[in-house]
Amino acid sequence: MNILIVDDEDVLQDVLTVLVRREGHTSLSARTGEAALEMFEAGKRPFDVVVLDVMLPGKDGFTVAAEL
Repeated sequence: MNILIVDDEDVLQDVLTVLVRREGHTSLSARTGEAALEMFEAGKRPFDVVVLDVMLPGKDGFTVAAEL
């Protein structure tokens, strides 16, 4: 699976990336809601799963989820 991890905390982002990849999945990361939406709009790599923090700078996770 291709997983997008959206979180603005570096440590949590890193831990989730390691765990996802350890299970054999691929992942990309975004630190803001806007960056996550841009990745979806680019559509180069469709995502099977999104791990989305709700308290993000800029657009929060609830807004991102609604727009997706």
